[in-house]
Amino acid sequence: MFKKLQTKLMVSIGILVAVSLVTVSLFTYRQTSGEMQTNIEEQATGVTGHLKKTTEMYLTLYGDTIERYSNDSRVISYLTTLEKNEKKGLDQKWPLVDQDYQSFLNLNKNVAVLYVGAATKQFKTSPKIDLPPGFDPTSRPWYQNAVKQPGEILWTDPYVDASSGEYVVTVAKSVIQPGSGKVLGVVGLDLSLAGLSKMINETNVGYKGYPILLDGKGIALVHPSQPKKNLSKTGYVKKMLERKGGLAHFTSNSSKFDLFYQTVDKTHWKIGVVYDQKVLMAGAAKQGKIMLFITLLSVIASLIVTYFLSRSIAKPISEMRNKMGLVAEGNLTIKMQEKGRDEIAQLTMHFNKMVGDIRGLISSVETSIFQVTDSASNLSAIAEETIATSDEVATAVTEIAAGAMKQAEDAEETNNRTLELAHHIQQLNSETDKMLGLSDRAFEANETGISKITLLDEKSEETSNVLESIGFVILGLSEKVQEIEEVVQTITDISNQTNLLALNASIEAARAGESGKGFAVVANEVRKLAEQSKNATERIRQTIEGIETETERVVKEMENTKNISVEQKESVKNTIEAFQLISNTVLQIVDSISGVRKEVEFVQSFKEEVVGSIQNIAAVAEQSAAASEQVSASTDEQVHALGSVAQSANELNAASSHLQDQIKHFNLES
Repeated sequence: MFKKLQTKLMVSIGILVAVSLVTVSLFTYRQTSGEMQTNIEEQATGVTGHLKKTTEMYLTLYGDTIERYSNDSRVISYLTTLEKNEKKGLDQKWPLVDQDYQSFLNLNKNVAVLYVGAATKQFKTSPKIDLPPGFDPTSRPWYQNAVKQPGEILWTDPYVDASSGEYVVTVAKSVIQPGSGKVLGVVGLDLSLAGLSKMINETNVGYKGYPILLDGKGIALVHPSQPKKNLSKTGYVKKMLERKGGLAHFTSNSSKFDLFYQTVDKTHWKIGVVYDQKVLMAGAAKQGKIMLFITLLSVIASLIVTYFLSRSIAKPISEMRNKMGLVAEGNLTIKMQEKGRDEIAQLTMHFNKMVGDIRGLISSVETSIFQVTDSASNLSAIAEETIATSDEVATAVTEIAAGAMKQAEDAEETNNRTLELAHHIQQLNSETDKMLGLSDRAFEANETGISKITLLDEKSEETSNVLESIGFVILGLSEKVQEIEEVVQTITDISNQTNLLALNASIEAARAGESGKGFAVVANEVRKLAEQSKNATERIRQTIEGIETETERVVKEMENTKNISVEQKESVKNTIEAFQLISNTVLQIVDSISGVRKEVEFVQSFKEEVVGSIQNIAAVAEQSAAASEQVSASTDEQVHALGSVAQSANELNAASSHLQDQIKHFNLES
């Protein structure tokens, strides 16, 4: 691409310097940016920590106030008196508490109201607030939570005050009666977050950033553009709510922002500082531009220095190039002037020496050419005669080798066929053994089948006998059931007669009047017993009819079973005959397989001898072919070598003539 040495030097050194400076600049820029990022993160973390401490101090101030009022003797006295004498507590004790509350409110404008909720459901506030009739402080969440956690200061979630429109948070704590530990009530205050918001917004967080404050549900308590909005569904806010603190990244209006945040321990609010990444890294970007400008100046300066340096190197080299061009054209009388002691001067000295040595070498070569030409001519004639003789020998040896090779191939083919036949014989022998084994197993299985069928025949006979016995038993059972049915019919008749007699007795007792009442009662009881006996015998009769029906079904099933048993016995008999036929056939197959196996063993005994003989023939044929090929190859190599010698002699002769012509091109005398 670049033909001049000076240009190559300038470009190479320029690229090297540029790459080095750019690499150093990039490394320095990245290092500086990393340190600046670390410093910014430390500073932002410090600012966030300061805001967290400010918020906690602000909340602690009013938490301590509630702590003080929960232990205040006037508040305890007021609540204790309410339980004993409500009027005295409201008229005498509350004014003392209210006076202290009013003084506190005058000094703390961020507190909207102070109040006390009593266990007796009394509720007093400072300043006084109009409450709905029947207002019960004990039903409010702040009261119930404070009672559930006595001794703990409770903070409610922030809510918007209806009158001021600002966020308010309730602080409450239960009042414990000294000694007994009884909960007398709850003291609390509604704290406006306007003062806290003002303190946070007035904090200088640096780098044009802004502070934010979110409650535990993600609602923005302090935010420059999204106040009072629920941000819990925003991705970065979700991460904030899940973690104690750290760094979050988000994008808004195509700008990337970093959010450093921590958690306020008392309320679990999230306090943080938001910075625009462009503003944070503005210093690093400015420094990068300065380093880029310095790099460009350094590259330009290095190119200027390189230009003069490369010129001082390239000029004598260019002069030497011109001199070497004359030498290349055959002028060996050239000599350069040596200046200085640097590498260029040494190169000039070596150039002059090289030209002188070449001039002497050409003179010596010119003398030797004539001798080489004569020797090459003689060698070429001898090589041509030897080649003619070797060609005749090579032809004869080639024909012998071809015949031996054909014989070896035929022997190899015969050997392969014989080996394949031996393999099939071996496989046939193996399969015959397998068939013999399978026949033995089939014979054993057939014998086992016959024994199992015989056993089945015996069991079928036993089953038939058992079924016959069961049939007799069921017929006897049917007869007994009929006898029971006759007895039941007799009992039914007796019950009907008894019932009729009891009815007649009742009629006679009624005719007898008072003297027959006792007999009428007995007759009535007898009639009831007769009715019960009739009902019982009816149920017995129905049961017997069911038994008769089932017995008839059993008899029918027994008949079917007997028929099936007869058919099964006939099938077993046929199966036994089939197994006996199979057994005879298997015995015949075993005899046939044994005969085949003997014939295969006889063939296999001769197979080994045939294979051995053919392998010997193949080995001898291969040795003959190999020897013929070696002789043929040696002859070919000899002919080839002689041809190479003749060709080399001719080439040497031609080269000598060509070299002689080339030497004439050089100018050896000045």
